Amino acid sequence: MEYKFRVQTEEEQKEFNGGAHICAIYDFFKYAKEMESKIPLAFGQLKARFGEPSYLTKNFENMYSYNLCAEAENGEKFYLYAYCGPTGPAIGGNSGDESTEKAARALADYIIEADSVDYEIEAYYLDGPCRLVQGVKDGVPYSTEEEIEFDDPALAELY
Repeated sequence: MEYKFRVQTEEEQKEFNGGAHICAIYDFFKYAKEMESKIPLAFGQLKARFGEPSYLTKNFENMYSYNLCAEAENGEKFYLYAYCGPTGPAIGGNSGDESTEKAARALADYIIEADSVDYEIEAYYLDGPCRLVQGVKDGVPYSTEEEIEFDDPALAELY
């Protein structure tokens, strides 16, 4: 089935109740050796397809979210969200519905097919704890990691 993907309208966002994880944007088992570069690439591809996210934080495990709609050829709409959570870039929605899950997988493919825009972002991963700088420059994704102390003042803005 073919879909058209877009950002949800304000009205749709008010009625959208979220959901749960459906699938990763980049499947770990398929891209295991490349996952370090796929994490920053996914955000650049999302920005290329949908612009700025609904929200953006410096907490790597809750860094961004996009409220999206997949509209099928028959006019049926599936409300999804693309986000960076504890398991990395993923798509969520009504995970108990087979049609929504198909739309989510089609959305993941649509994102993967996009060229990335250049960007750079700083985030913090609290399990380290560490400071991450990731982005895309001239189409090439990158990520650096620097250990920090739990009392680092930069962590205060995450709470």
